[in-house]
Amino acid sequence: MTDIWRKLLLAATVALSGTVVANISAASAASATVYVFNTDIASNTGLAFCDGVSTKGCIDSVIIDGQTLTPVTNRVAANFILAGGLYGPQCRFVETDAVPCEIPYMVIYPSTNGMPTQAPVGEVMVNFRRAQNNLATTRIGTTVVNGTLKSFTPAAAGIRDISTVVVSPVTIQRAMSPSSSWCAGWVIAIDLCTVPETATSKVSNSVSILLLPGMRSSIVPPDRTDPTCIPTIINACVITVFEETSFGGWMDTDAYLFGMTSADRDTGASQMKIAGPHFKLPENGVSNELNQSFIRSYIPTAFLMASFGLTPQQANAQTLPITRTIGFNVSTPTSTYTPVNGGLMLNTTGVGFSTPTVSIQRILVVKKNKAVTTDQLLRAAGVYNSKRFGAAKITTNLKAGMKKVGTRYIFTKTRSLVVSLRYKSTAIDTSFRDLSVKVVK
Repeated sequence: MTDIWRKLLLAATVALSGTVVANISAASAASATVYVFNTDIASNTGLAFCDGVSTKGCIDSVIIDGQTLTPVTNRVAANFILAGGLYGPQCRFVETDAVPCEIPYMVIYPSTNGMPTQAPVGEVMVNFRRAQNNLATTRIGTTVVNGTLKSFTPAAAGIRDISTVVVSPVTIQRAMSPSSSWCAGWVIAIDLCTVPETATSKVSNSVSILLLPGMRSSIVPPDRTDPTCIPTIINACVITVFEETSFGGWMDTDAYLFGMTSADRDTGASQMKIAGPHFKLPENGVSNELNQSFIRSYIPTAFLMASFGLTPQQANAQTLPITRTIGFNVSTPTSTYTPVNGGLMLNTTGVGFSTPTVSIQRILVVKKNKAVTTDQLLRAAGVYNSKRFGAAKITTNLKAGMKKVGTRYIFTKTRSLVVSLRYKSTAIDTSFRDLSVKVVK
């Protein structure tokens, strides 16, 4: 890991610590300024403010508490630091070729004399201009943030060129890994991050924003790797497959670390790994309060149907349960399901640590002896859109009470079972999916 990368993460660590470096409010400056600090990771093509010449993705503007920040080249003179990068891994959508993506990631925090400060931050607005071409992958379709997302406006060719994220900071409990300085904010290789048991600091004035072309596709083909990429601890060179129907979706959390969203190859479950210390920062020298986080997700209606075969009104704890898993330990945190305009809002709270996987998985609930169509099974399994590549094969299970009658399927026993499907995940690849079914009276 390079010295520059370590310095970036050290700066973020100090920014998020409980130490007060300065008591003045950066937002009260007459003309608020910002310094952009880029990592030197090979896939980083560089975050920068738009200059009217560059055609790659760029920052159109940053507004904090009503003040538009002016970029400066002198870090010491800046009221805010914007650290991160514009990363360029290979990615694609279903039925498209892999091309370089543009994935911006930024951490924004106040500073004084080039050092982080505890100056308060109420609201951050980032306007990011997508790359100026017509490739589907250069759109900004979804976002994941550390903070409370207030609004997200996606961008795509023919719709709008600037994506807008409005977010407020939340209190984040932190405990840096002594052996892994790169474990901060968004981490691709989150499983390699070891987080101490007890938080050593907390922060309430910093936000992290990850912008993506879309959410992961539920049609999971065999992994393809980018032959031009050199694998590192933070980049496995796997070509990500996104889903076009996820346009406008988002997630937010107050977890210390968060990984990339993914779709489970075997079950189609939508997953996200988060990490943090078990206990909060000690108050008065005592540390016995569990650290628990929230995850909110906004799932657009089209993506909900493509991934789980549900409308927002049909989603609930029985049809779309949310679980927290660490190893073989599975629990069910408190979750609410709220149909909203254009989609479904999920709010999960009380998620404990150390590195849990939070999963959203479809359970197809059917009545005993009621006929179910092939399309219903494919939609529930999240692979209906794979029909473009060829017909799927559904395996019946007579012993479990599942049989085929004509073109439909009947479940004759009140019980839970798994239905196996074989489907075409690309024009040349075959994949398998297990659909959980619950048969009721």
